[in-house]
Parts: sequence; C-alpha cells; structure tokens
Amino acid sequence: MSDQLSLEQKIAQKMMIDVRYFCQESKPMSSSDNSPVPCRSAVTRLPDELHTLIKDTSLGGVILFAENLQTVEQIIDLTQQLQDAALQSAAARPLFISIDQEGGRVFRTPRAITTGFAGNMAIGATYARHGVDYAGEVGAVLAKELSVLGINTNHAPVIDVNSNPDNPVINVRSFGEQPQMVAELSVAMLKQMQQAGVMATLKHFPGHGDTHLDSHLALPVVNHPRHLIERVDLAPFQWAIDYSKPAMIMTAHIQYPALDDSRVSSRDGESLIRPATMSRVILTDLLRHQMNFEGLVITDALDMAAISHYFEPTEAVIETFAAGADIALMPYPIRTVDDIAALKAMIADIAAAVRQGRIDESELDQSLARITRLKQSFLADSKVVADRSHLYQQAKAVLAQPSHRYLEQRLANESVTLVQAKTGVLPLQSSQVEHVHLIAATELQAAMLQQEFQHHWPALANGEVRWTQSVFSDWQQVEAEQLSAQADWVIHAGWQRLASLVDIGGMADQASQQRPAISYDDAMKASELALGAARAQQRQIFLLGFGTPYELEPLLPLSDVAIVAYHHGIHRDADSERLAGPTYRAVVAALFNQSPFHGDLPVQLSMPHCDLCIDDSLSQQGAL
Repeated sequence: MSDQLSLEQKIAQKMMIDVRYFCQESKPMSSSDNSPVPCRSAVTRLPDELHTLIKDTSLGGVILFAENLQTVEQIIDLTQQLQDAALQSAAARPLFISIDQEGGRVFRTPRAITTGFAGNMAIGATYARHGVDYAGEVGAVLAKELSVLGINTNHAPVIDVNSNPDNPVINVRSFGEQPQMVAELSVAMLKQMQQAGVMATLKHFPGHGDTHLDSHLALPVVNHPRHLIERVDLAPFQWAIDYSKPAMIMTAHIQYPALDDSRVSSRDGESLIRPATMSRVILTDLLRHQMNFEGLVITDALDMAAISHYFEPTEAVIETFAAGADIALMPYPIRTVDDIAALKAMIADIAAAVRQGRIDESELDQSLARITRLKQSFLADSKVVADRSHLYQQAKAVLAQPSHRYLEQRLANESVTLVQAKTGVLPLQSSQVEHVHLIAATELQAAMLQQEFQHHWPALANGEVRWTQSVFSDWQQVEAEQLSAQADWVIHAGWQRLASLVDIGGMADQASQQRPAISYDDAMKASELALGAARAQQRQIFLLGFGTPYELEPLLPLSDVAIVAYHHGIHRDADSERLAGPTYRAVVAALFNQSPFHGDLPVQLSMPHCDLCIDDSLSQQGAL
C-alpha cells in the first residue's frame, strides 16, 4: 500500500494535527481595535472542511483537547467521524486519535464522566509500600476508558526524572526524582495501557526533569555532563526500551549540548544549539541506534515557543524529519479554511525537500513502514458504524464505573503524605475548637474543604463552630492576618503556581490564560504574614499541599502539621452535584484519623545534590 501512495500522502501520514478549534470564516475576525481575534469555536462535530482535509491528504493522526470532549455520545460520534474520513482516504488507514491523558494535572476528558486520578507523583508516593501496583492499575483504567471512546493513543506516561524543584512544566507530572523508581513505575503503566489496546507515549526524550523554563514559552537547556545524563535522564527511557515495547517516544524541545552541540540557524539568522527535536545525533544515533528503540519517535507540539519562536513551521518539520522523527505533532494550527490550504502547501514544500535530498526518501519509507506496522498492530479492528447505540452503552458501562472511582479514591488515600507533625497534634481534637480560619487558593477549593470538614465534624456542620476564610483570588491582607490571629486552627490549603500551558491545553491558551489576582511570590509573602500572626498567638497551623511538595517548603517553619496530596482537582459529581475531590477527601479523613498517612515523599524538599542513578545490580538482574 505504501508504494501506491504519493510522496505528499506519505508525508501526511507522518503528521498529527489538532482539531481543537475551527471557524468557517476564511480569516480571523477582528476586534473593535481591528486586531485579529483567534478562532475559539470548539470542534465537537467534525466540520466538512476537516473531513475533506483528512480524506484528501491521507493525514495520519489527530490530537484531541478538552474542548473537543463533552459527553459520551458526542466524543464517540467525533472519533467515528474522524475515522470515517481517514478510511475514505487513499491510504485507507485508521487515524492515530491521540490525547494527553496523564492523570492528575494533565487530563482532557470531563472528570465528571471519566476517572482522573491524583497523578504520577501521587503514584510515586505509594511506591515504597505498594511497588508498581498503582501505576499498573491506573494505566489500565486510563486506557480502558479512552478505548471505549474511540481514542487509541495516549501521550503518557511522563518518564522525566524531576530533579529540579523549580521545574514549571513537569514537577508533579513526574513519578519522582529517583530514576529507578521512575523507570519501574513508567513501564508498569505503559504495559497496562498497551495491553488494554491503547498506544502509550513515553515523554519527553531525552529528559525534561531538570529545567527551570517551560518549553511552551522558551527554549530550555540542560547542561548536565554526559555521565549524569545517562544515569539520570536517559536511564528510565533505556529501562523502558529494554523491558517493554513502547509504541512511541516523544521528543523534548530542549538543548542538550553534552549530547549534541551542533548548531542550526533560526529564522532570524541566529546560531542555536540544536534542540533535541531537531538533532539527528539524539533521535537517530542515540535513541534509534544506541538505545535500540524500535517504535515511533513523535515530536512534542511544534507550535510551542521553544520551536515556533525560532523556526518557520515548514522548516521545523523538515528539520525534525531529517533528524529521524516519525511523526510531527501539531505542525500547523488549523483554525480556518485558509489554514487548510497552508497545511497542504506545507506538505508540498516538505515533498520538495525530499526530492532535493534534505530528507532521505528511503528513511521516509522506513518511517512510514513503522507507522503502518503500529497501526496494523493496534488499529486493525478500527471500523465505522452507523448505529452507535451499542458503543454508547458499552462506554457508559466502563467509564467512571464504581471500581474505577474506588481505585481513584484508594490512590488518593494511599498517597497522602505526612511531611511533619508536632507531638500530640494529630489526630485532630476538635472538642475545644470554636473558630477555624482557612487560607485557600480559590473559592472552589475553600468550598471543597469546608464540605469535607463538615462531613467529619458535626459541630462545624451544625454551625456551632465558626468558619472563616481568606481566598487568594480576592485577598485582603489585614483581614487575613486578623482572622488568623483570632482562630483556634488556621488551615493553609496551599497555593498552586500558575499552571503550565500543558495543564489547560497548549499554546492556543496563552493569550487567554487566567492570571491570578496575586502572584506566587506575593502569595507566599502574604501567607507568611498571616501565619506569622497566628503563630504569635500560639494558634495551631495546618499546612495542606494539593500540588507540588516543593511549595510547602517556605511555610514549613510556621506549621504544626504539614501534609501533601499532590493534586488539587475538583469536579461536581454527575449524580449528586456535590463537589468531588478525592485528594481533599483523603487529607481530611487522615486528619480525623479515618485513614492512615501511608505516602512517602518521592522528592526531597531540601533537594541536596546526590548521585541519582538506577541500581546497577537491579539493572543487571532485569528486575522489574
């Protein structure tokens, strides 16, 4: 079949676009000041123009975002429409329909109808007691729920070793800071995903764990020496390649001069160290040949600033294909009819680059053969049906079923980690307490915590105990200090730094991203003043972290109890309309001695320099 495809169709098979938004207008609308207004019309049903694009070009894949995903029936209809377009193409091959469904912070399907979990670092917190059990169970559930919706490719798990506490984009998306633990948990999750029929993607090669910049916004550099890269960053990838069969590995838009210090010219003529995504030394010589990876190399999104700021879209794709990437993820944003023509022109320009020898045509055919083999292995049963009622019923029987929700809560319970506690403070003794003051990040978080405290504390539920709160979205410093000094208990529910763009979607969200009313640094200063006022009056202070553990560290000296739960997700229960937040439920239950503190910190808050490496004896034994 590959011999029957044109060069342009072969190139299209190597592209994975997003269909997040699409507007019928050929050009973006203008605002009152005549500036362009980006298209924000979510694609929940495949427009005819995109159906035709997929069919005419033989496009190889798409990636879906939260805006594409609303209800069970709608999601299945959309994935069926996408496959219908692909199977009508000259290639007649099903699409990779992909998603970033990591669990925890990065989760695209609606939490009210699917199971979201507490995320990778929460799983890492269970490793000492439960080994890889939760990684495997969570991987299986994520895959089963995606599969019944028609989504066949998951860009997870994150296999980065988070060795930098200031990492803005990975942190709790990582299992932790020990490569051996990260390796074992990643392989367990990957194996279960793929056994459930969903292709998994290890990311971000050769490692995004020690960066202080977000590659959505800048081009990071990792200056580790080669030996440290091999023992920390590369070690989990090598372990996964040796002891499993990863369908895909995603590249990182990061410079690694110890691996490849060759240079490339940017669109402005600037000489740059090649990012890994464009490095043949890294993608072909290292990953493909030295590490013996046989699956597909997919780029991270090429619209991220680490690439798009420095390279024109077509040039970026040419460079990464020449480096050895099999799939270009989000090579060009398709938002209007004009963008469809631009993508076709890009494909034609890349074909010209092949004919000119910039991309080796025999390597392109080898890449296409890898894509074809993987689709035959995982997608052979892909079909389109007219009557989808049985698909809807099957999905509803699987999604967020009681056993999945139970696993979600069980992981939250088992991962709750007691960082510090003064003698005699726990479990909570509430009989003499008359006033509780909460410091929360948002009104929703405050409501979630109040609901859970009332569940365990009848006097609070009955109004016999005063509950006050200060929320960073509407911060009043003087009032926060006064109430903290008056209360018997002060509960600080943590602060989440401004989310990385990957948490909420991608580069399309940059202009519209909601900024908090108070910055992280200002929030920490405000918290220190409020908690200091409470400490001066000898009030008991409880520090609850619902995000990265590193954010607890500045406030630890002021607290009597410090707990971390790794995830701040809250949604409304589809049936009861009550707020649901498994980590909040777990933390409050542990405070009242209804469940134990079983979690172990998978990172060091002090982050001393240490030799982080996979245990050579285990590696030699092939233990897993």
